[in-house]
Amino acid sequence: MIASLLPTAVGLMMLPIYTRYLTPQDYGIVALVLSFQMFLPIILSLKLGSSLSRFYFEHTGSDLKVFISTLLFVIFMLSLTATTIIYINVDSIVSYIFPLTLHKYYELFKIGVIVSFLAIFNNFFINLVRVREKAKLFMKIQLTLFVVNFIINITEVIILERGAYGVIEASMISVIISLLIYTYINKKYLGMTRKFEYLIEPIKFSFFLIPHSLSGLIFMYSDRIILEKYVTLSAIGLYMLADKIAMIIKMIVNEFNHAFSPYFIRKSKESKQVAIKEVQNISLIFIYLTSMIVVTISLFSVEIVYFLLDKRYFDTWMMIPLLSSAYIFRSLYCFSSSGLFYEKKTGRVAMITILAGLINIALNILLIPYYGVIAAVYTTIFSFFITFIMSELMSYKIYYLQLSIKKNIFIVGYMFISIFFSLSLNKGFFEFEYIDYVYKVIVLIIGLGIGYILNLFKFNILLKIRD
Repeated sequence: MIASLLPTAVGLMMLPIYTRYLTPQDYGIVALVLSFQMFLPIILSLKLGSSLSRFYFEHTGSDLKVFISTLLFVIFMLSLTATTIIYINVDSIVSYIFPLTLHKYYELFKIGVIVSFLAIFNNFFINLVRVREKAKLFMKIQLTLFVVNFIINITEVIILERGAYGVIEASMISVIISLLIYTYINKKYLGMTRKFEYLIEPIKFSFFLIPHSLSGLIFMYSDRIILEKYVTLSAIGLYMLADKIAMIIKMIVNEFNHAFSPYFIRKSKESKQVAIKEVQNISLIFIYLTSMIVVTISLFSVEIVYFLLDKRYFDTWMMIPLLSSAYIFRSLYCFSSSGLFYEKKTGRVAMITILAGLINIALNILLIPYYGVIAAVYTTIFSFFITFIMSELMSYKIYYLQLSIKKNIFIVGYMFISIFFSLSLNKGFFEFEYIDYVYKVIVLIIGLGIGYILNLFKFNILLKIRD
């Protein structure tokens, strides 16, 4: 999880620099390119790569090598064909999705298509390292890439002063270097023997993940597509920057889920009763720790923005804690839906994200024209909440993990009370008083007290989370 967070760390370290070398308009166009780019891997590969984690444990020895080689070959052929078609028609596609975007930025979207194609294979090989649980190897590689990516970003944005173009070009160079390294690391799994019958189950597994993933991205990124039609690029840039900082929580949640998934599958194969018990303990402590991080970010978001970022981005401090809170529901959903993935009920998972995506789009279309960016913030929170509720209902008669709902409500309730308290308190930032920091410390002490009362400081469970 920590190793996977390192690329995000590069982006966060670059934020103080970006906000001085990039205008909010630059950030706005980068946000649109990244939004466009996020949809492409699903379209290009049809989510076949996602089956690796689930079916890796179904093969051993030479069969495993054949399975991986067959899967990779089919993904390559599919994605190469789709990438070529999209690249040729990218101008028409962008003009339809983002009609107000200037033609001079279209080149950035073309680079984004190339990055998405390369990222499919980069992520495949990264996932192969994850599923083998080679954490130390993963950390060594990511530390190396961390330094390299930081140098590339500095060169593109500061030395060459390439602006938005520099950000997108840096991402392309970084993914190329990463792909070369991970291909070399995993070369022993590459072979010429293929058995296409090995793909029958993975295709069944991945088929329903296509609408699931598309719907998930729609409710995460439809706000930017709709915002482009009603607000300025600068406003989108501010929203993207706030989400970039909130991405700390998103990455913690997603990467923990990636690390937890193989462990959960292995435990479920041994004993579902044991797996359920461990999920109850691990999920509760993880939700508590993540909520405490959100509370801390919320209490000091105004200081973070004021001291680290350019003054043009000051208004992002109000959006950061709210966007961060949405990913707590994302975490609850990940735990709750683990049983559905284990039982290969990806159709149910797709149904959840499709419904959540439709709700999100409807709310964004209804509210953004009147309330602008802040509407996108609240619809994001609500959409993640809906996915968790539906996941609980869907998994009840399939593989229900019995999360500690009452305790989680108590923890999440404390988090939201703290967020709205901090928003009120931080509005008076420029009328600074020392008593304000006393209040903030009290809020954190209350949070620690909640953890103690709920008996969440269990050393043995913390060791499992560490592992």
